[in-house]
Amino acid sequence: MDIAHLDIAGIGIGPFNLGLAALLSRHPHLSCAFLERKAQFRWHEGLLLPGTTLQVPFLADLVTLADPCHPLSYLNYLHQHDRLFQFYYYDHFQVPRREYDHYCRWAAGQLPGCHFGEEVTGVRYDNASERFVIDSVSVSGLERRYSSRDLAIGLGTRPWLPAWAQTRTQAPLLHSAEFGKRQGELEQCRRVVVVGSGQSAAECVLALFSALTPEQVEAGASIHWITRSGGFHPMEYSKLGQECFTPAYMNYFHTLARDKRREIVAQQGLLYKGISFSTIGAIYDLIYERSIGGREPGLTLLSSCDVETVEDLASAGLRMTFRHSQLEQRATLEADAIVAATGYAHAWPQWFEQLKGSVLATDAHGDCIVGEDFTAKRCDGGSGRVFVQNAEIFQHGVGSPDLGLGPVRNAVIVNQLLGRAQYRVPQRSSFQRYGLPET
Repeated sequence: MDIAHLDIAGIGIGPFNLGLAALLSRHPHLSCAFLERKAQFRWHEGLLLPGTTLQVPFLADLVTLADPCHPLSYLNYLHQHDRLFQFYYYDHFQVPRREYDHYCRWAAGQLPGCHFGEEVTGVRYDNASERFVIDSVSVSGLERRYSSRDLAIGLGTRPWLPAWAQTRTQAPLLHSAEFGKRQGELEQCRRVVVVGSGQSAAECVLALFSALTPEQVEAGASIHWITRSGGFHPMEYSKLGQECFTPAYMNYFHTLARDKRREIVAQQGLLYKGISFSTIGAIYDLIYERSIGGREPGLTLLSSCDVETVEDLASAGLRMTFRHSQLEQRATLEADAIVAATGYAHAWPQWFEQLKGSVLATDAHGDCIVGEDFTAKRCDGGSGRVFVQNAEIFQHGVGSPDLGLGPVRNAVIVNQLLGRAQYRVPQRSSFQRYGLPET
């Protein structure tokens, strides 16, 4: 088996590792390969719904916030597709989600180091050569091996389902990540329940509610929107509130004890889990319009309701049991389909778990320890670096999965690979001072 020798191997090609590959394209003397099991780049494929946008400004592309003149910037993408003037008059800071996906696929197509349809099956550290050995297999069954000085782990997150949503049912019970693929099927269902109160849940509700006709409502069709939260609240989008997604806050966050970090992020849900003002407004306006004259609009919103069980009905459909946390009472709903917009979680592969304790140091919770420079702490004294992209938020704060911080993180990584400050890292990125005032 031939072995490819690399300076850095990237595992997973989401926006963050794709951005790293883009920055590295300016430095061809650094050999790299990025491996992704999917056949092509797709970004939240099941939620590329018409009318949906990024929740960050267009400047949060793959490269601009680290290298504004990079040829793989979003503005150059528009220029190359003869859309720059159209975007100029589009007059929106947030760009369509489907166009961001197309932009990333355009960028990936210009990076020969990105290998799609290739799944990593094993990673180990070879002490003799002081290099990582990565084994992979392509969709055609071809096995490959790479030897790399450093690693960049960019695996991202996977849809997470609570216990009640893992029940095998005859009627559709799906995660919101599948919504776009099964939207037509859901629109044919008479009664649909959407669970969750974040942006994904709101977008599913808006899409289904927009397609629901008054005639269907009169015939008994309905949508129920349920959340265990106390209400359907907006995401933080004020100018000062957004400064939690800056390098300045990330740097401050790393001065805190690890247990204190976990405590803080547990209280910061509405900074990133809420709904955009525009989506809330669109849903509210539609309810208002469809309730004129006392009509039943067809959408019912229930808060403080924690789903406990879901079971098949003897005839057809599903029965959901939920508990109102404030009234301390239970109720049931019958539905033909349920959409669980219950978020995402890290699911580290087996090869990564095997590195813990043998190569990578872990904390009391069994998690790897990622430093301010985005390298995972080693416990074996080896020299190779393991950079972790989008580590869980208790490592770097709520900004860890934010697209705007990706280029800055990649700039820090590339500077380490080059051994020099090639990219300028912001020294002052917020007006707030998160620590004590300087004396």
